Amino acid sequence: MAKRIVVYSFLIALIASFSFFPKLYNNAEGIMFKEDISKLLNKTTNKTDSSITFESLTANSETSTDEYIDLGYKWAYGRSEWTYNARVLKDHYDYFKGLKRPATDDYSVYVTNPLNHPYISNLVKTFQEGAQKHNYSEWDTINYIVAFVQSLKYVPDEVSTEYDEYPKYPLETLVDGGGDCEDTSILMASILQEMGYGVVLLGMPDHMAIGVKGADNLPGSYYTYNGAHYYYLETTGSNWSIGALPDQFKNKQAKIYPLTPRPVITHSWQAKTVNGLSTQINVQISNEGTATSKNTVVYAAFDAGDNNVYDQTYSKPFDLEPQTKAEITLHLKYPRNVQSRLIVKVISNDVLMDESTSKWQQL
Repeated sequence: MAKRIVVYSFLIALIASFSFFPKLYNNAEGIMFKEDISKLLNKTTNKTDSSITFESLTANSETSTDEYIDLGYKWAYGRSEWTYNARVLKDHYDYFKGLKRPATDDYSVYVTNPLNHPYISNLVKTFQEGAQKHNYSEWDTINYIVAFVQSLKYVPDEVSTEYDEYPKYPLETLVDGGGDCEDTSILMASILQEMGYGVVLLGMPDHMAIGVKGADNLPGSYYTYNGAHYYYLETTGSNWSIGALPDQFKNKQAKIYPLTPRPVITHSWQAKTVNGLSTQINVQISNEGTATSKNTVVYAAFDAGDNNVYDQTYSKPFDLEPQTKAEITLHLKYPRNVQSRLIVKVISNDVLMDESTSKWQQL
């Protein structure tokens, strides 16, 4: 999976040396202990010197064209050759293409994005109508849809995009006519979930597939999640049935990703010190996931080592909706003549979502 590299700025003004130990917030005799964030929120004595502004991550376009992309597919299942034709507004394809790829290897966020629903719903309706005309059983209906996804061409990310790892939203895969293993797994999971089946994504060694929830007595390979059996389903290549596990993955562990909306939080920050007295930290937070980040708090501190800090502060709790970003401004007392670094943490419902530090340096 792709590794992201984020560069954090630590812009602290250097001040002439003074021969005194820095006075410490709330404790002039010693170093203030770091506190659990839940304790911080329950105390009125701790400071919350911050401001928050919000902005959507989604670009609002005033212009719209009526340009369409024509899609056409052919695949075989049973004794029949199937075709599927559709038209997609290019603006809609460009919209998904323009969405930032969330900084996570949990690709369920591509399945649970609500903007997928109209396209996947129409696709499922077309498939089900075709199955009814052929009097397909439920099992045949699933397998002829599986055959459709498996018929899509395999295209590595570095060929179809400029990136080594570039997961696609379902509409992107449909318009592109294929993708790599995570792309077809995301598409297949979206379709089966729309049909009402229990589905999870399966992270295999350098590969992705899906698991389909089934009865305990079905044949084939499965993984257990929350007490249920999820049968392996390969989405690349052809003629792979539910429960058929490729040899290279036998006796291998899979990381299971349930299709549950969740927040994906990333952040960056810049800091500047004014008059050698106060440091202002501007923190930019993005929720690139598909669920609201509840009771979000941004915490900042000057680290003193050994689980101590010279000064600390935090924002007031706020909710951050999906595809939304916020900018939070915090202020800290600037400690002088000490070795320190800045710590920034983002917490949601008392769970650490993201954190970063600057390098240690002499202040």
